[in-house]
Amino acid sequence: MHDFVEQFRKELLAIFTFQEDTVQNYISILYRYVAYAKEHLNIDPLTATSRDLRNFMDIHRKDYSHSRLIHIRSALKHFFAFLVKINKIQENPAEALFPIRKPKSEKNQPVSKIIAFKLLNAIDRTKWIGERNFVIVSIFWALGLRLKELTSLKVRDFEPNHDPQNNIGLLRVHGKGNKQRALFVVDKLYVNLVRYLNHPESPKKNFDPLFPVRNNKAISSDRVQRMIKEYTHNAGISERITPHVLRHSFATEMYHQGVPLYAIQDMLGHVNEAETSIYIHVSNELEQQALENITIEGRMSWQ
Repeated sequence: MHDFVEQFRKELLAIFTFQEDTVQNYISILYRYVAYAKEHLNIDPLTATSRDLRNFMDIHRKDYSHSRLIHIRSALKHFFAFLVKINKIQENPAEALFPIRKPKSEKNQPVSKIIAFKLLNAIDRTKWIGERNFVIVSIFWALGLRLKELTSLKVRDFEPNHDPQNNIGLLRVHGKGNKQRALFVVDKLYVNLVRYLNHPESPKKNFDPLFPVRNNKAISSDRVQRMIKEYTHNAGISERITPHVLRHSFATEMYHQGVPLYAIQDMLGHVNEAETSIYIHVSNELEQQALENITIEGRMSWQ
């Protein structure tokens, strides 16, 4: 095994023209990996699976910086690509290693169900404006929309007749880059949205904004943010709550309910799973499981 590592050293210097200190860094990482594979995994280092390499990286997560973890991942990817090139192995297990992300920002930490319901319960629904605001917050919590996506919704975007007997409707969301996605609106969210639209003061025409202000213009992003901040304060909630925090909360809650990562990606309107994983605030162990495309049986409901 050491012979292959030394061949790899020569390849880095001759072909990739890496700096000497970078090469030495890669080689020291690989020797540590070799020792780990033999002493802790009891395997031939050349036969490692993607899971074996993730386990090796996990022992460094708490002790190394973000940039150092990137170097470890890069060293493994280059080395196993080299082994494929010389026909020592057939596939590169390091290709499945997930990109190293920067630590999640504390400002977008998700809130629990208890906090979310406390916020919703603080909204006075006896008047139309309260009913509107209740549905707005409910949609952030239950569907994870972006703020701009919510404020741009039209009446026609909600299709209540998809399966009314089972309280299932569709909400067509216009996301980034003019990409449209359809989200199921089910159970209580369906009932509350239908109730809101049946209110005499609610918009009726297809092209009316779904959530208007008094002059029939769409509610602004600033007003939505101020409204949520005010309700948070009135409810005595110390946690920071914004539309984006509720979006993070939605993603995290969906993962804990067993919804597979690719489905959460579709619901959030993300291009790839790397972007989605930023929104899932779980332990490192659970986060790895989320990246393994867990599947579930039965109809998905995110209400």
